[in-house]
Order: sequence, then C-alpha cells, then structure tokens
Amino acid sequence: MSATRPDAAPRRADRFTRPQTLLILLAFALLVALRLPNAWVHGRFQDEEATVFLAYAWHFPWEEALFRPFGGYLNIGANAPGVLLAHLVKSGVIKLEYAPYLTMTLALVVQLAPGLLLLTGKADWLPSRTARCLALLVVVLAPSTEEVYLNTLHIQFHLALCAAIILALDIPRRRAVRILYLVPLLLGPLCGPGAILLVPLFALRAYVDRDPQRAFQLTALGLGALIQMLVFYYPSPIRGHWLDPLSVGAAMFIRLFMLPLVGLDISELLGALLGLSRETTLLFVSMAALASAVIFGGLLLRSLRRRETAFWLLFAGLFIAAVTLTYGMTSSIDPKAPFRPYTGERYNFLPVVLLGLALIGIIPRAGPRLAIWLKAFLFLYLAVGAMYYPSPMDWLADGPSWPAEVAKWRADPNYQLTVWPKMRRADLSGIPKPCTPPSSAAGDPRAPRYCESGWLVGKTF
Repeated sequence: MSATRPDAAPRRADRFTRPQTLLILLAFALLVALRLPNAWVHGRFQDEEATVFLAYAWHFPWEEALFRPFGGYLNIGANAPGVLLAHLVKSGVIKLEYAPYLTMTLALVVQLAPGLLLLTGKADWLPSRTARCLALLVVVLAPSTEEVYLNTLHIQFHLALCAAIILALDIPRRRAVRILYLVPLLLGPLCGPGAILLVPLFALRAYVDRDPQRAFQLTALGLGALIQMLVFYYPSPIRGHWLDPLSVGAAMFIRLFMLPLVGLDISELLGALLGLSRETTLLFVSMAALASAVIFGGLLLRSLRRRETAFWLLFAGLFIAAVTLTYGMTSSIDPKAPFRPYTGERYNFLPVVLLGLALIGIIPRAGPRLAIWLKAFLFLYLAVGAMYYPSPMDWLADGPSWPAEVAKWRADPNYQLTVWPKMRRADLSGIPKPCTPPSSAAGDPRAPRYCESGWLVGKTF
C-alpha cells in the first residue's frame, strides 16, 4: 500500500514475452467464449440486449436511443451496440440473422480487457508467471457468473473489474499505457454503478500514495461518475429497498465463501434455508453474518496491517458486495433473493473474482498455517469453477435459434422474436409505441417491454 512509482523494465521472471502474452490471451478468449458454446451455435441475444436496447434503437432516433437511461442509469455499453446494430441492419450492411454475433464479439473483446491487464500490469501481488495464469483462471472460472459473459448488457461488470485491477496495479512506466488505463475508468461509470462504487477507494489510494498519476486515475473515474449521477441517474421503482446488516453479512457468507467453496447446488440450498429461517428466527442468519465478519474482516485487517497491495482487491470486492446486497438487488420482489446465488448471479461476479485475485496476492506472504488454508480455498475455488464450467445454468446454457426466429419475422414483420431466456421477445416491428415513465414498481401492462414501464411488469414482449 506504499507509494508506487512507474515500473521499471519488465523482468523475465514475472512477465511473459509479447508472443507468449498474445498466445495466453487467445487461450483466455477461448475459455471465455466456450463458457456458453450454444450461444455461438444458435446466435444469442440475452433478454434486454434485444428486448429493450435493440428494440428501442429500432423504433426511435439514434441520438435518443444512445443516451437513454434505463433502470435508473445510463448503460452506454448496451445502448451503443443496439444503436449500431439497428443502423447496420436497416442500411443492409449486415443481415439481421447475424446481428447477435456482432454484440457477442463486441462483448468478448471488452471481456478480454481484465485478462490483458493481468498479463501486462505490474504489482507485487502478481510476482510470477504462475500467479498471472492463476489470476486468469480465477476470472474465467468464477462459479455462477455466466450471466455476465458474451453480452453487451453486462460489460459494465467487466469494466468495473478493470477499474478494480487498475486500483491494485502499479502505475505503468509508459505514458501511452497510462492513458489507456484511463479508458475503462471513464467508460465504466457510464455503463453502470459498479465502477462508481470504486471512486472512494481510488480517492483513498490517491491520498495514500501521493502520486499525481493516481490523481489522474481518480479524475477519470470521478468524471464518468459525475456525468452518470448528475445527468442520467434517477431513482428506479425497483431499487432503494434496504437490506439489514445481519442479512447482508449472511448473504456475503453464502455468495463469497460457500459458493466458491462448495459450488452452486449446495450454496443455493444453504441460501434457501437461510432465507426461510430469516422469517422465523435470526439465529442462523446471525451465525452466517458472524462467520462473514470473522473470515473477511480477519483477512482485511491482516492485509491492511501488512500493507499488502492485495488489500485493495479484497477491500473493493467486499465493499461492492456489501453495497449491492444492501441496496442494489431487487430484494423487495423476493426477500430471499440475496441469500440465493442462483438469483442475480451477476452480483456474484465482481466480489467473487476480486476475492480470488486477492488470495493470489495474500498467500505468498501468509504464515505457513494460514497459507495452507488459503491455498486450499483457492484450489477449491478453481476446482469448483472447473467442475461447473462445462455445465452452465439451464436458462443460460441454451435457447432459441436466432436465424429461425428471423425467418418467422421475415414472414410476418409483426412477429415478436424470441430471445434467451425463451420467454422473452423482441419487438422489431415497424410500429413504434411511445413510452411513459413508470409511476410505480408495478409498471404498465399496456406498454411494450422496451419501455421501462412494460419491463417492470416482466412482460415477455
């Protein structure tokens, strides 16, 4: 956690050569792409990618669709591909049959950015080539996180991960690289709230390091956050329902500790039992919350005392988990949802990955006894991730054939195209319907799904 200076020339002991980096990045890309192999077979839009963002861009002017906030914030990472696709398809540049392959490829490119940072960045928590390879496996094998892959809807989480990694990396030696680091810091907050949560951590590190380059990073992240919060953010009817601290601690125990330790099936069962017990007694919820405090609080205090750079990764993961579980999840719809890692698995991604990365940095400097336990946890993390890798959850693993849906649409332009998951449908008709702001979380059943008031009622079209 001490002040850092621009890194010296890379050492062969802890860095890969450029050809090696490209080869490993290609392998990482294949692992990411193959998490959902049927998506490439059938062509896949994930729900709001087509039912909200593409459909809205299809019906309304590009400048309106590009800067339209939805669900409480601007997601430029989903808006821009929707606008681009609508323009390319309508102008005949690409056929609608191939449209999802463009968004999947764009998402894949962004999702390689964390891997590139881990391969090329310098930090004392990445002391060897082995550590870098383990870090890549942590990212791509994190259990119950398939929801954030191969779709532009959730590249916000990968940009937030980039920001958290940059927070824990040394300042690059080359000016061009320092400038490139500012790109995800600026774009991340314009895609979603995850990166915004890192602003106070960047401010703290800038204060601790007293390095002007940290101030530049804070400025880029803060500027994106300021634009999002002042121009686009608005209260959403489905958010703002607070979860009590005991429940947050218990949910963190299930999602951050049990999930990577025993996998989705057992942790989902334990989470369901916790949710049920919360309605009758707080004993088990209190015990899980206490376990969270002991495990994660102990790791956090230890890394802080030893001034480990991995502290920033651990702090970021725990802070993001606490805030999203407290305020970000739609717990008003299902009070048991925070305890069940199957529900809203996108909220697992950042905390679980950052915890795994932090362990890579903490283990080499841990005492013998602690190192044994942490190594065992990291081993189980990767083993569980590898076990679930070929078997993604059913609603993400397969879906309708997009070309077949387009064929039906060409026969009837008013046909609603089915996307993944199978119950969702995209309106690409030639009949736009105006949207009215939602007056409550109940929404408006008369509105199309690309309007927030229609989306709130869970309409399939």
